Amino acid sequence: MNPIGEMVAAKEIVVCAGSGGVGKTTTAAAIALRAALQGKRAAVLTIDPARRLATSLGLKELSNEPSKVSKRKLTTAGLEPGGELYALMLDTKTTFDEVVLRYAPTREQAERIISNRFYRNISGTLSGTQEYMAMEKLYELHADGGFDLVVIDTPPTRNALDFLDAPKRLTDFFESRLLRWFLLPYMKAGGGIMRVANVAATTFLHAMKRVVGGDVLQDTAEFFRNLEGMYDGFKQRAGDVSALLQSRSTSFVIVTSPAEESVAEATFFATRLNQAGLPFGALVVNRVHPRIGDGIGVKPRQLSKLEAGGDRARLLAKLLDNEDAFMRLVHLEEKNLNALARKIPRHRWVRVPYLEQEAVDIKGLAAIADQLFDTA
Repeated sequence: MNPIGEMVAAKEIVVCAGSGGVGKTTTAAAIALRAALQGKRAAVLTIDPARRLATSLGLKELSNEPSKVSKRKLTTAGLEPGGELYALMLDTKTTFDEVVLRYAPTREQAERIISNRFYRNISGTLSGTQEYMAMEKLYELHADGGFDLVVIDTPPTRNALDFLDAPKRLTDFFESRLLRWFLLPYMKAGGGIMRVANVAATTFLHAMKRVVGGDVLQDTAEFFRNLEGMYDGFKQRAGDVSALLQSRSTSFVIVTSPAEESVAEATFFATRLNQAGLPFGALVVNRVHPRIGDGIGVKPRQLSKLEAGGDRARLLAKLLDNEDAFMRLVHLEEKNLNALARKIPRHRWVRVPYLEQEAVDIKGLAAIADQLFDTA
């Protein structure tokens, strides 16, 4: 059994991390699909707002709640599911609202926060919010106990591991003494704008007003007043999420292509995972060009003679030139990957070759799953 198969057999959470454009969303969906075919109740959670995942699974759209892929769609694709497959796309704002409703002491306090204009501005845009809410949603799906396996597709940038720090960044913001110091004169004013003697505070408040619109002082002060009593809940959940990510139930998959930049990102991810003590499961090297033989090795002088010959000779020269370019690409990919081998042992690698078609439907995902699970 290869590393991906081992994870699906033993784990409850699989986190896919990697840079943009390496097939991370497709990999996450293919893992969840195979798990469903093997009899598990599996869910794939994406943060990517593009419709690729919904389209490939034959769904009109994805929401913040799990949508089931019908058995008919799977059997029409020639598959025999032993379990069930669900998919959902993170809605940061909706998830944040759910968090507020969970931790607010009263329903009325929660509604005051959710209707607050400052909250509405930051709930989907504050740095770290998306990552924090992705982990919140992951924790919720796991804690509910409705799924045997949850696969999450993380944001497609170098910040894909920001969710490791996001809970602390968000709670630090809510407890920010500096921000409270800026707002203190107004918070004490009980709704009336007091003069703020501090130049820095005045500059800050004017800047905030330009960003979030009118009545920013009142909205911001009310927001922080209404958060009182909720900080412990945020911190507790942040700790629970961190413990879940580090537990034996979880495993991380790094997805990369053989391109130099993608390999550098994968090396960075591997280092971060190791530093954070998070459980690594497998490396997926996607879209690898196959190595066919060792090359013909035609010398430049021989190639020049062919190019100067008849039509057949010139055609052969073009074929040899293409073969030489292809082999240079293969050697370059292997050179890039050799650097990654110093970070991740090759027995934890799964190579996925370039396939004839993109995974635009369930059949395509099944073909990717075959490569992920059925190769040594």
